[in-house]
Amino acid sequence: MGSDRACRGGLCDSGQAQSGEDQVRRAIMDMNRAAQRLDADAFMRSYWRSPRLTITFDGETMRGWDIIAREQRKWWADKSAGIRFNEQRPAEIVSQGDGVVTSLQWMRVSRAGDQEPARLVITSVWKKLPEGWRVVLAHESLVP
Repeated sequence: MGSDRACRGGLCDSGQAQSGEDQVRRAIMDMNRAAQRLDADAFMRSYWRSPRLTITFDGETMRGWDIIAREQRKWWADKSAGIRFNEQRPAEIVSQGDGVVTSLQWMRVSRAGDQEPARLVITSVWKKLPEGWRVVLAHESLVP
């Protein structure tokens, strides 16, 4: 396997193997960049493409990558809404054993015309899959 192929799979950086925590941190950075562009398809690349993917947002639970991706596209359809996501502090990323990592993120979310940004707290469970690290379970709470 060539080094270029390994790097594309999120397995290396500058020829060095990265820890699971580092790979997840890089995936979160990619997700944050996609969120800034309201690019739902790029954002969803870090999620497990499975009918068993589960996300709870403000008490509503959705299951299945296809369903969640469709909803994400709806939420971010209005590119002119001025929605902005900003990290309040770096994500907390912890290995929970071989092939499982958890992340905790604190974000500020604002929309054009809002007085005060809302807080968004995201807890995710990441699993090392053949295609790389993917979110398999997430919980998000928006605090106005």
